[in-house]
Amino acid sequence: AFWKDGLPLSAQPLFDAPAARLGAAISRDDASKGSGAFPGFARWLWAAEVDLKPGDTIGPHNWQKVQGMVGENLLNRIKQGYSLTIKESRPMAVPKEYDGATGRYSGEVRLGSNGDLFNYVAGLPFPDIHLTDPQIGLKMAWNFYWRWIGDDYRTGGGTGKGKIIRYAIEKDGSERRADVLHHVIKTRGRVTLDSKPWIDGYEHIDWMQLRADEYPRDTAGTTTLEIRYADPKREDDLYIYVPSIRRVRRAPPIQRCATIAPSEFNFDDINSFGGKITEFNYRFLGRSKMLANFAQEQVPFYRKSGDYLPLKDGWEIVEAYGLEITPKDPHYCYPRKVIYFDTRTFETFWTMIWDAKGNYWKEQFAFRSPVPLADGQLVLSVGTVVIINVQNGRSTLVDAVRSYNQGYQPSLFTLATLQTVMRGGAIR
Repeated sequence: AFWKDGLPLSAQPLFDAPAARLGAAISRDDASKGSGAFPGFARWLWAAEVDLKPGDTIGPHNWQKVQGMVGENLLNRIKQGYSLTIKESRPMAVPKEYDGATGRYSGEVRLGSNGDLFNYVAGLPFPDIHLTDPQIGLKMAWNFYWRWIGDDYRTGGGTGKGKIIRYAIEKDGSERRADVLHHVIKTRGRVTLDSKPWIDGYEHIDWMQLRADEYPRDTAGTTTLEIRYADPKREDDLYIYVPSIRRVRRAPPIQRCATIAPSEFNFDDINSFGGKITEFNYRFLGRSKMLANFAQEQVPFYRKSGDYLPLKDGWEIVEAYGLEITPKDPHYCYPRKVIYFDTRTFETFWTMIWDAKGNYWKEQFAFRSPVPLADGQLVLSVGTVVIINVQNGRSTLVDAVRSYNQGYQPSLFTLATLQTVMRGGAIR
């Protein structure tokens, strides 16, 4: 068997996938040479044994066919009556500028003794990784961190509303809508917009983001400014404007673990994993086939009121890398998180989280949607993201198609913007 107790076992190099040059022939024999425990998640299937094709329907009568290819919660919903259809896969690549930066700069990138990254400029840091590399997990984590996500973007900018539309769904099926503005700028690792590969004067910052609640009225105006520094020893800056007290407060780092009420997301759930790379340990879980959706047909997808499952969108069979993430800080909110991401773009489509007792806690799946850049290149954006807290029965659904390369200036991402909001202004 390729997997034992849910863990992959292999020791062969990864070869030649587009953009990342990471690909993979992992043999069944090589994969069976070890063991490990992975509570709460079903056994994966060896890629060559996936007996699925476009047009197939999966339901309670044949759920075993996707065991290990979806999260535990979705598998249980299939057993209970949910059905889904397999559709043709639509693989996507990264922009040619990002590929070019990978070839130009990756040869100089090195890891430090504490897991920090040296000599990174732009593109994918580690396009050539071997499974025998003892630092494969850490290198995969850095590849995920510096995957292509545009030089800047507006989350929700590609939706009909021009902003994030979020639905918090209670266990009883009642829903609460929220409208959120979200702007992000990368000040390093830029490949398209001027200035590149960094913005002069901001080389010490990786990225900055602004998030503002517009609806409902009881949270409208709440605005956060977050700054991630390149120095791994420097804490993130997280400032929050709270309308009820008309003050801007600097939040402590532990605030990243606080739930963004009333949703089930916290700050480190945004983009599946938003933590500082050097503050976690990583274990590479191998490569396999999973179900995802890289071409969401409708945003928002069609669903029943009070439920989060898509009813008309199909699911694709995709190649995935798995990465287990555990914190170095024993007091961190998530003792174990596992992400599964595309082998070409490093965009996630499954995230699983366990609590301190080893019980399954949260499950997240992210549909993707192709969007055009200004020059016509098609790239992947997040489409609809769903997170389910399987312990309390609540879920959150977010429609968040991005508009990339908006030309933001760093001056937008300052305390002055929060003060503008405090005086009644907006960040649109």
